[in-house]
Amino acid sequence: MKTVYLIFLFSAIFFNIAQAQIVAEDAKGESSIITKNSNVSFNLSEAALSASWNNFRKLAIEKPSQVVWGVSASGNNKEGLSDLFNGGKLTPQSKLGVFIGLRKSYQTTVLELLKRIKEIENANPDKNEAAIHAVKQLNKQIEANRNTRHTQSLTTYINAGLNADNFKHYKAEDASSLSKRFEKVNFRGGFIDLGLNYEYAPRWIFGISLGYQRYNNLDSLAYTNYTLKNTTTINNAELITESKISAYQGTYKAYNRVNIKTDALYFGRISEDYRLVWNTLYTRVILPLQEKEINQVFQAGTAINFYKSEGKFAGGLYLQSNDVFNSLHSTDRFHERISFGIAAKYTFSSIMSRDFSK
Repeated sequence: MKTVYLIFLFSAIFFNIAQAQIVAEDAKGESSIITKNSNVSFNLSEAALSASWNNFRKLAIEKPSQVVWGVSASGNNKEGLSDLFNGGKLTPQSKLGVFIGLRKSYQTTVLELLKRIKEIENANPDKNEAAIHAVKQLNKQIEANRNTRHTQSLTTYINAGLNADNFKHYKAEDASSLSKRFEKVNFRGGFIDLGLNYEYAPRWIFGISLGYQRYNNLDSLAYTNYTLKNTTTINNAELITESKISAYQGTYKAYNRVNIKTDALYFGRISEDYRLVWNTLYTRVILPLQEKEINQVFQAGTAINFYKSEGKFAGGLYLQSNDVFNSLHSTDRFHERISFGIAAKYTFSSIMSRDFSK
């Protein structure tokens, strides 16, 4: 129920001020493309919940250069979505980020025509016949231009934030009692990404980013449920109590790493009412720094979202190889290193208003 309440809370806050643009992301809900949808989304396979908000749909289309910004938050839990929030804190993993960038459009013809329409409308608030006719003619020029040319834009950005893990770690070495083998770990890290997005509208957006991050190897540890029993004996009678403890086991490390991300989004029309966005191929390169125990990893995958053009709900799938070149030596079988999952997104306003040529 807490998850449901959270959705309604976000919806109440953002419903009238945020609009959306769908992005098909990787298994962690990450992308080098910052035009993230202003929404609440679920990753059912990762038991993850995230929310994001930006100003992309509030931009003045007639301006060639504009500042873009946005915020996002996410969290996941091995125990499932119902336990994602515990005492008001995201556990065991949570992430908060903010980005700011500069978007420059290179479709000067359309921009000038749109600017002219705005000037006519401002000069003729009563919308007289001459103004209406002039606007219709300019709109015809815009439509003809968009049917023969593609809108291009380039966005450079900085994305920075914090990530946190709160969990119990089982340490197998001797301790004064079994209960003291379960150590509470509160990890606090951070990240910063420098990125570049190129949009060749209405069909393609390409993204690349280079980032630095303080991270840990929580994903490689085994998640185990334990039962701790305590026995008290009085006058030949025994009293046994049990407590359930969930903890990670294995060698835990915090380390610094460099992340390289690439994405290639394709926007398509399925029918008059339905659309898709396909991340045709995304790659993730993880390069640990000064840690011989942490291997470099190359990941690659594809993801797709389906939605109704005027709807507020989207559903999608992703397929990802978590270790393409078997750097972790987990298994020699390639298909066993592949993960797939289902993601669902609820947006605060119309999912997309992207134009498509007839």
